[in-house]
Amino acid sequence: MKKIVLTFIVWLCMGFLSQATGQKRISGRSVPVQFSMVESPVKLMESYNSLKAHYMSSLQIADLDSLPDDVPVRPYSVAVIIGVEQYDFIPAAPYAARDAELISRYFKALLGMDRVIVHKNKEVSGFFFENLFHAEEGELARIVEKGKTDLYVYYSGHGVSASDGGDVYMLPADVKMRLIEKQGYSLNTLFEQLDKLKARSTTVFIDACFSGLGKFSQSGTPLNLMHTKGVKVKPLLYQPWLMNPNFRVFTSSSVNQAALVLDEAHTGLFTYFLAIGLRGKADLNADGHVTADELYQYIYSNVSENSKKIYQEQTPCFYGDDSFILY
Repeated sequence: MKKIVLTFIVWLCMGFLSQATGQKRISGRSVPVQFSMVESPVKLMESYNSLKAHYMSSLQIADLDSLPDDVPVRPYSVAVIIGVEQYDFIPAAPYAARDAELISRYFKALLGMDRVIVHKNKEVSGFFFENLFHAEEGELARIVEKGKTDLYVYYSGHGVSASDGGDVYMLPADVKMRLIEKQGYSLNTLFEQLDKLKARSTTVFIDACFSGLGKFSQSGTPLNLMHTKGVKVKPLLYQPWLMNPNFRVFTSSSVNQAALVLDEAHTGLFTYFLAIGLRGKADLNADGHVTADELYQYIYSNVSENSKKIYQEQTPCFYGDDSFILY
């Protein structure tokens, strides 16, 4: 059967931003990305399995449990880590709960987080996001000290766009797809509420897909959570990094791409290289410091290269001041 190749330009990183302020760079680029669509799922899996066999033989998986024993605690530091793997009404997001457990250990052992809050699966239900992130009445509002706290937020799970592409949502475990605009938590709202907390610094990591394809295992096929054709996602309305140099965001993929997992490591592909990067591989100039730019460059190069061997290109994205020193 013929393979129909559609080549088009996608605006990466949840919107097509490109802005610089002084010496502080804000990423956001448009590049040509090629997607392939095959008429038969069988043909898709044959091609996919062939790539996977080569991929598995070429990538050496690191021991993710190897961590330093004693790292100084960073005062006034708070990490909120969310992993939703099991959903009540939609397919699972493979390894999302394990992602959360992994990143919680790494944030403690490598970043010296003073307080790490972890929520997984059914804990992330109902009005969870609102109760956690609301800048006046949420849990974080009682923890974050304005101008003092370094706040880190990590989310792994499914994401999806609104039917008109006007917004994108993180999904609680009990979400029903027909109610995503009521039950899902908008990234616009997330960024707005986090910005209003006025932490000394805010760093967000999102390992989720907002194209509607969902997170899926190498042993499966892409999910179509919306049961519709792809929706063109519009730029986010709330972009605090443009005005707040202390706000930065890392995302696992562009809005038109799937978020892949790494079965051999039992993690998300983005999360795997985030962890390895934090462990020192991202210290590109070997000066003992890992900056946001170094971490992004390390994640971007490794995820984009390896994703093409798994299924299709996945391009991580970064917004904000890239000179920020993570540790």
